[in-house]
Amino acid sequence: MKTRKTNQLAVAVAGVLAAGLSLASPPAAAAEIRIAVGCPPVKACGDWVYGDDLAKQLTAKGLPAKVFHSGALGKDPEVIDQLSQGLLQFGLTNFVMVKQVDPTVVGFIAPYMFDSNEHMFRAMAETDIVKGVDANLQKQGLKLAAFIGVGGAVGIFNTKHPVKTVADTRDLRLRGIDRSQIELFKTWGAKGVVVDMTEVTTSLQKGLIHGYINPPIVPIIFKQLSLMKHYTNAEIAYGFRSALMSNDWYKKLSADDRKKVDEAVAYATKRNRAWTEAAAKQEVALMKKNGVQIVNLTPEARAAFVEASKKSWPAMIPKDKIQMFVDAAAKTRKK
Repeated sequence: MKTRKTNQLAVAVAGVLAAGLSLASPPAAAAEIRIAVGCPPVKACGDWVYGDDLAKQLTAKGLPAKVFHSGALGKDPEVIDQLSQGLLQFGLTNFVMVKQVDPTVVGFIAPYMFDSNEHMFRAMAETDIVKGVDANLQKQGLKLAAFIGVGGAVGIFNTKHPVKTVADTRDLRLRGIDRSQIELFKTWGAKGVVVDMTEVTTSLQKGLIHGYINPPIVPIIFKQLSLMKHYTNAEIAYGFRSALMSNDWYKKLSADDRKKVDEAVAYATKRNRAWTEAAAKQEVALMKKNGVQIVNLTPEARAAFVEASKKSWPAMIPKDKIQMFVDAAAKTRKK
């Protein structure tokens, strides 16, 4: 990811992109606030729902806003570049974009670190970890609005067979979002390859990958359930996305407009928490409706996944931050 000292070519490319979309960069909040979302405008997509709630709240407060969906403003790296340069006001991206600035964030999605979405959200809200991540983002021209939920727990999807034990993954080649997920697959004995989400469907069709780990809502949104008929409810982690702002734009707002933005963000984030809970309850029914075979792990099988998966923590989380997350999880765990 580029820093604020983006080279001249990247600046020119971002400028051409903005001009090509007839979206001149506004110096103040009076112009339309643009919110970049990668997924289509469907209620199953938390990014779209969050962006839509945010846009409506901002508009109602006198700050006209519009959501640009389906990657209309570019892929995640392009969105980040535009945010850091003040060419875009809001963007919804995956956590990897934040990880490139502060790898600490991976602790929130480390396998078997948290017990539920609610547990993860409490750790985000009741500790100072998120504040530290935000401080590092601001150095790169970005500001964290919120981490938002995406649905139910992360499980294992694949095209080949039911996965009932760790050993059942060993003949699978799984798509990883980044190298840290590949390290997780290695602890199971499975193979992995990093594939961009835009290429996943084709890779599944060609047999280049056999599946991935994701919350159930992901293959529903991207219409991939027809390709992967096996799902294991392994409850590996709880996915989240990053709602980011342009820090330069935010700092230039008047105190009154900044308050309106903060209130709109808080509203959309609160709505997301309720949406996440509701979405998680509907996903199993949607998968069954699409003919997906669902495996719920036995306590013994789950314990084996937990034991193997935790071995990936040192490769995923900065080693000096592991205990911080273990402590945060313990502090916010409901007994």
